[in-house]
Amino acid sequence: MSDNDVVGQFLGPFGKWQLRSTLLIYLVKIPSAWFMACLIFTAKSPTPGEIFCKPRHEHDSKNASSWIDLAHKKTFNQIENEESFDFCMVNGNITETMSADINATVECSDFENRPTFNSIIHQYNLFCSREALVALSQSFHLLGVLIGGVIAFYMLKRFSPRRVMLVGMIAQLFLGPITGFAPTYELHLFFRCSVAATCSMMCIGIMIDITSGKYRVITTCLFEQFWSVGVILLPGISSWWSDWSTIYLAISLPTVALIILYYWIPDSPRWLLKNGKVLEALQVLKDAAKVNSTNNFSEDDLSKQLKELAELMRYDSPQPTLLSLWNVSFPIKLKLFFAHVGWSVYLMLYYASLLNVRAMGRAYLEVNTAIAGISEIIGTFIALYLILKTGRKWTYMSQLNIATSVIAYSANYVPVLFPSFERMMVYMFTAMLFKMSISTSLAIFITSMTEIVPEDKKKMCNYSGVTCSRTLVTIAPFIGYFVIYGQLVPQTIMCVMNVCISLLIAVFLKTPRTLPIKSPSLLKNQHNEESFYKI
Repeated sequence: MSDNDVVGQFLGPFGKWQLRSTLLIYLVKIPSAWFMACLIFTAKSPTPGEIFCKPRHEHDSKNASSWIDLAHKKTFNQIENEESFDFCMVNGNITETMSADINATVECSDFENRPTFNSIIHQYNLFCSREALVALSQSFHLLGVLIGGVIAFYMLKRFSPRRVMLVGMIAQLFLGPITGFAPTYELHLFFRCSVAATCSMMCIGIMIDITSGKYRVITTCLFEQFWSVGVILLPGISSWWSDWSTIYLAISLPTVALIILYYWIPDSPRWLLKNGKVLEALQVLKDAAKVNSTNNFSEDDLSKQLKELAELMRYDSPQPTLLSLWNVSFPIKLKLFFAHVGWSVYLMLYYASLLNVRAMGRAYLEVNTAIAGISEIIGTFIALYLILKTGRKWTYMSQLNIATSVIAYSANYVPVLFPSFERMMVYMFTAMLFKMSISTSLAIFITSMTEIVPEDKKKMCNYSGVTCSRTLVTIAPFIGYFVIYGQLVPQTIMCVMNVCISLLIAVFLKTPRTLPIKSPSLLKNQHNEESFYKI
């Protein structure tokens, strides 16, 4: 903490006010998780008989089960462990007497829907040749997250972080229900992208400005925990409804509570000072002092110090540009490159592995989604331990990823004759170990990637990493599309990707210890780490 950091010295590292503020800011992650992961439940796989090729004659439609048996080829669905039908193809020589040459099949051109749960698959006919459009819907959500992050970055140049959060909350409250009732698939894509942008605008890290020391590291790392809480709660919210549209309504309305709680969310005092709003910054610090029971200060002296700091901040060096971020020595430039690639790949694997719970079957979808959220929480705590306690977090993180990838890949060798429930449990166990390690990696990148660069470039480094990863992650949903070639094909693809990127991270990415060791016997090692930026 610098000598002229009046804000940090006055607030202290952490107190009751910071705890209350941080928890309120964390809450915005819950609806953000709902909107991202809701596809798991709004695009449930149809059960046999919910979709079939439309009969040519009305009397066939009345006797649907007989028509389905006659017109469609029977298959066994390994994922759902049930007999099913290939409703994309139909016997081509159906006669009025319902006789058929079972060897002649043609592609069905018109379908009939009789859903027990009206999903977007039924609403927009996203099956057979249009099945990839389910992944495209998720891709547009991730595109919206990218767009929202860029919008928020430029809004913060003129509007305070708290104001940007409010704009995101209000916009989400209106756009969320509209997304669920879009009459066409094209409009659904547009509004899904739009509401995702509002989610991104809500997730502003104000807690970074009101904490310091190890508490800033902890609050930054644990920011993702409430995303996982949202994933855990989502099955409970989604299970009440029989229509995908009402699910969107259900996950939108809780934002009203966030708008009410907005009154207690503080603004960033440093942003206020930098923009000449000294009185507003003073009020934030006074509110903090009241909650933290801080009485040993003079308001006049504090106001004077804040005015002096605001004047100094007016003459701060301009924020580095994206191009200037790479104006560093070659070793650091190489680390930056692999850090960007690593963050992008791990974020892709995170989203793909979460959505892949759909490949574990409809029957256990709710339970498996909640387990996925729990595995994420465990992974984040592992990341926090590595960040706080070790100086080789990148190496240990890579080793964990490689080990869990090998375990997840071994699921391919589970005998097919295994009972279906036990086989699903093995698949989920290996998949959730994999997901845990991915969550560990993401938390470390979010918290520690900026350690690669000097202090004046940290903010731009974080923005660059976030933007790069959000750009490449738009292709993540299509990994799950490969399930049409086998239940474990997406998981196998993810394992190979994880091993490759983890090997590169282990070799090329090293940074100083996050919290310097203060033991006198280790000062020499600490000095070596501090010389990292001079390379």
